Order: sequence, then C-alpha cells, then structure tokens
Amino acid sequence: MDDGPDTRAETDDLSHTKLMLERLATSWPRRAYVKKQELEPFFEADKEDFLESLLPFRNMPQYQSCPPELKSRVLSCGWLMYNAKTVQIETEIVNPTCLDILTGTMPGLRSDDSQKAVCETMVDEVYHVHLVEQASRLTRSRRGLGDLVIPEFNLVRHMRRRQQESSEPWQGRMIQFATAVVSEIFISDYLHLLSETDGIQSFNRMTVAAHRHDEMVHSPLFMSLAQLFSHELTEQQRAYFADVLSEPVVWFADRELDVWLSMLRQIGFPQADEMIRECKGSGAADLTSLNYSEIVSLAEEIGLLDSAAARDSFSRQGLIA
Repeated sequence: MDDGPDTRAETDDLSHTKLMLERLATSWPRRAYVKKQELEPFFEADKEDFLESLLPFRNMPQYQSCPPELKSRVLSCGWLMYNAKTVQIETEIVNPTCLDILTGTMPGLRSDDSQKAVCETMVDEVYHVHLVEQASRLTRSRRGLGDLVIPEFNLVRHMRRRQQESSEPWQGRMIQFATAVVSEIFISDYLHLLSETDGIQSFNRMTVAAHRHDEMVHSPLFMSLAQLFSHELTEQQRAYFADVLSEPVVWFADRELDVWLSMLRQIGFPQADEMIRECKGSGAADLTSLNYSEIVSLAEEIGLLDSAAARDSFSRQGLIA
C-alpha cells in the first residue's frame, strides 16, 4: 500500500533537511573563522565603541543632557555589555544544548551528520567567546573599565526560571533547546548593525563581522536540528515544544534594563535610577527590534501551529494575530 501524499512530502522534507546537515558538516573547514588567522587588535581612541542607536535610553533627557565624555563611557559600557551577552548566549545556552545532543538525549539528533555538525558548532562557539573576550579586555584596559561587573542577562534568567518550573528532565532540556534555536536564528541580525557600520572603531566592527560570518551558518543548522528533533517527539513532547518555542523570542527581545542600571550606577551616571525607571514604563521587551518571521515559519513548517494550544502560545507572545 502506497504512502499518502502527506507522508511522501514529510519524507522529502526530512531528506532535504538531512542533506543540508551533511553539507553544513562538510563545509566547516573551508568557512570557519577559527581556522583563519586572528584579527590583530587595533584600537582607535578617537572613535566610539558602540552605536548610540542601540541604547534603549538614547532619547531620554537624562542621557541627552549628559556631557560627551560620559556618553562615550556609556557607549563603552554598551560594547562590553554586548560582548558579555554574546558570551552568556554561547556558554549558558548554545554549548549546553550541543552537549545534550552529543550525549544522545535529544530525539532525532543522533545521526553522524548531526553529531559532527554540532561538534564543529561547539568549536566555533568557543572561539567566538575567545574573540569577544579579547575585544572586551582591550576595551576595559584602554577605557579604564577593568572593574566593571556585568550581571546575568534576563535572557538566561528567564530560561532558567522556566526550567525550574518544569517537572521532567526532558522538559528542561527542551526549554534549553528552544532557547538555543531562537538565539541562533536571531543572533545574526543582532550582530548585523555593528558588523557593517563605520561609526565605531574598526577593531570592534571586525570582531563582530568575524563572529557573524559563522553565525550565518548556525542559523540554518539549528533550524534543521529543530525539524529533525520535532519529527521524533511523542505527542506529549510535541505539544510541550509547541508551547515553549515562542517564549525565548520575547526573552531575546528583552531590553536588559536591569543590567544597564547596574552598569550605569557603577560609572556614576547621574539620575540612572530615574532614567531606567522611566524606560521600564514602555515595556521590558522590544519585539519590534526582531524579525521573528523565521520562528513563525519554522513552527508552521514542522506542524507545531496545527494545534490550538500552540497558536494560543504564539498569540500570547505577540508573534501571530
């Protein structure tokens, strides 16, 4: 008896996904920046470290009225915060997810190509940590910010809180996996503005561009992993994945105002508490800063939005009408 058209289409989709994984796994030696010569540090003291347009309080009167030297110090904090968030994404979200895949605890991701691509991704991510930490050390030294302490980001805190609410180990792993998928899809856009601007010093721009080069490959990789993963889930697991996949979108869009407040206090920014309090009045997250259409398309392609519960979840997060 022949399989129906839906079954054949599903098989074709999985074959395409597996072919993409094979290509990604074999292309790594040619494209990974970990295999290329490191960027030489070159510091331009007269250029800013970060884009003012990325500050969540850039239009606030407390910031607008502060002297240029303080604005520059805030922008240096922004660059250090940007790098620290990158490190936390890699070390607290992506690499632990890769380890879950390598230990065989993630359904559908035990093939040789999946394992090889994940191993290579982990090497990429560790090098990215090295890259941005190198850039941060240079900035801290040249800008006199060696003692600046950057707290844990809300993206990580939200994920951990959701994991603590889960009742089964597989649920905790699935929350982490969903957060990694969302982060790897969004991080290229997150890096895009800094990687192509002449408005910041060249070393910072080149550091971000090198990172983005690899992340543009990681995005389709994690979308492929999500497709293979969802195909092997039980009905109960699939429903849970459909429910949690939308949440990290809002977590990633968090403006991290509490982290900003901590840093502004440390550099003695006047009226920091008042300014951040007023910023919070317009919401903790800014979904307009993200193009989340790929997440919605992914959920549709793998059938997660077929259920009313999943559609309700995506609707609650403001991702679909």
